[in-house]
Amino acid sequence: MLEELARMRPHDESPKTLRAMAAKRELEALVASWDGEGEPPASMLAWASSFLASWPVDSVADLRADLP
Repeated sequence: MLEELARMRPHDESPKTLRAMAAKRELEALVASWDGEGEPPASMLAWASSFLASWPVDSVADLRADLP
C-alpha cells in the first residue's frame, strides 16, 4: 500500500491536479450562486468557455495513460 501511495503522490501534487481542484472550487461557487431556474448565467458560461479553451488537449490522454 505504501508503494501505491508513493506512486500516486506526484499526481496529487501535480500542476494539473492543483489546477483542477481550483477550477472545481470556482465552478462550485458559480453553481451555488445560480438558482437553477432558466438558463445558466452569462458568468457561468463565460467561465466554462474560458476553462475549456485553456485546458490542454493532451491532458485527457495523459490521465488515461496513467491508469493501470
